[in-house]
Amino acid sequence: MDTARYAALFQAEAREHLAELEVALLALEDLLRGPPGAGDSAPHVATLFRGLHTIKGMAGSMGYATIEKLAHALESRCEPLRSGDEALHADLLALLFEGTDGLQRAIHHIAHGEETPVAAVGGLLVRLRRPMGPLASPPLASGPATPLPSAAAIAAAPRAASAPAPSDAATVRHVDVRLVEDCPLKGVRAMLVLARLTPLGRIRGTHPEQARWQDDEFDGAFRVTIASDVTDDALEQAARAAGDVAKVQVRVPAGAASRAPGVGEGSATPDAARTVRIDARRLDTLLDLVGELVITRDRLLRAIEALDHPDREVYRAARDTARLVSAMQDEVLQARLLPVGQVFDRFPRLVRDVTRELGKDVSFVMEGREIELDRSLLDAIGDPILHLLRNALDHGIEDAATREAAGKPPRGEVVLRAARERATVVIQVQDDGRGIDRGAVLARARAQGLVSDVDVLDDETLLRVIAHPGFSTAHRVTSLSGRGVGGDVVNTRVRALGGQIELESIEGVGTVVTLRLPVTLAITRALVVQVAGQSFAIPAAHVEDALEYHESLRVRHATRPAVTVRDDIVPLVVLGEHFGLVRSSSYREDAAGREQHLAIVESGGRRAAVLVDTLVAQQDIVVKPLDVVRGAAPWFSGATVLGDGSPALIIDVAGIV
Repeated sequence: MDTARYAALFQAEAREHLAELEVALLALEDLLRGPPGAGDSAPHVATLFRGLHTIKGMAGSMGYATIEKLAHALESRCEPLRSGDEALHADLLALLFEGTDGLQRAIHHIAHGEETPVAAVGGLLVRLRRPMGPLASPPLASGPATPLPSAAAIAAAPRAASAPAPSDAATVRHVDVRLVEDCPLKGVRAMLVLARLTPLGRIRGTHPEQARWQDDEFDGAFRVTIASDVTDDALEQAARAAGDVAKVQVRVPAGAASRAPGVGEGSATPDAARTVRIDARRLDTLLDLVGELVITRDRLLRAIEALDHPDREVYRAARDTARLVSAMQDEVLQARLLPVGQVFDRFPRLVRDVTRELGKDVSFVMEGREIELDRSLLDAIGDPILHLLRNALDHGIEDAATREAAGKPPRGEVVLRAARERATVVIQVQDDGRGIDRGAVLARARAQGLVSDVDVLDDETLLRVIAHPGFSTAHRVTSLSGRGVGGDVVNTRVRALGGQIELESIEGVGTVVTLRLPVTLAITRALVVQVAGQSFAIPAAHVEDALEYHESLRVRHATRPAVTVRDDIVPLVVLGEHFGLVRSSSYREDAAGREQHLAIVESGGRRAAVLVDTLVAQQDIVVKPLDVVRGAAPWFSGATVLGDGSPALIIDVAGIV
């Protein structure tokens, strides 16, 4: 077998199972820390068996000996937990965490074209194979451990919670499955189908036997015999849920008992699989091509509209082409959206390790894992969230004694949440810790010359100071903080993504850091404007209104110019002066008697009226990254090419508001 061809599939599947292993281990750790009998450990132990067994089978079929041996040793070490011969204890849990870390490193090396030698994990294998001895204390489960049906089938059981055992009246049925013709790792996929069926009943056998599923001659056609109370349709849907399944047929074998009441005939469904795996680079290429099509579409429409008497058929064809390109654009953007849970799921383990290192007791809550983001954004937000969580745990959450002295629960709480707001995704990191010591920050900022005539730091100035490169109030450097890098990393990365940062902190109560990000970076709606002959794009998500400007609207409010918009006083930003394109006096002379416009924009609860020469159009633009000089004013978040081929800078609304 050509292992290089299937290496990417192995890595993707293995990482999914590793994430499940970590969730199960963290759940077991919570049970261990809680009162006796507070929860049942059996489902989490079963999850460990399923994940480890599947990784072992996949590694074996790929020829990755080290991963196979390590997964097998971990699986064997969990056996006393499953049988109830050994209670869960801290040393065993630490060993299981260490073992999954070893698996993760070995799989990471595979992704980089290297294979970890067995000798490199020899010591870990020895410790996993050395029994710690049965313990007198009962297992964590509130009742006796639930026996799993069969070693291979149960270890590979699905990710959902197990269903109750079938009754004596359960119907025996054959589930005949055929995988899609080009399915990679057919043996592994067949095991996943079996894993989906196992909780629905009692597995009576398979044909061919599971051992033959790893043979090169296995063509992806197999049968699972199961005794189950559920309907034929439920069995079929469970089998198809494993993916890469072309056909499923459920039937009662000849001579078997009649169907139980309520069990219908197998429903006809399309043969084609509903999902496919695709290389992310192909999606990137497809998105680039769609972006070019969007630009070409706009050029075509502009050319058609410039004709005095365009041919009717040509006009219709151009309009139909524009409609199809727009539909393709929407589909490609939707195909790139992934739930933020794919990033969030890595953080419970991080929080667990950091809190143990700091000696703090922290509850970690995740909300909104199902919210979707573009894949490119999803890849980029991991590091900013990592730094925010570390800061919350290290600087924000107090130790238990300090919290109790302040009248707080001894256990702190950190919340990571995601939510949709209009055309943006909001990600927040919130803690109930000590808050930011504004006095200490102000004193250090003055010492470094970052502020001068400020007596009190508001949230906006506080954020700007904390995000300054090298700024830190820590008295010593640790492995977690003290170098003044975290705030700078978060600010730089989020700004580069076209996002915004907001900070709220109350001393003694806690801190909330909010990141506002676009749903996608690739194609967005924008208002194109012109100032002093230059074109700029303002993201439409921030534009509230557009209107004609009259000098009578202008007023002076506080220390800066403003305009009245429907009885509201809104700060005025004269874009030509702001960008230094023209001098204030000459600009006003040139603009005298000429029509100008205002774009009313909003960002993070702040509004501004942006004065421009011309409102060109509202259109879709293809966002291109823009590399700016470090330390430059945060005025632009990217660039684009307009329909007439001219370039335009994309304005970062938060930077000018």
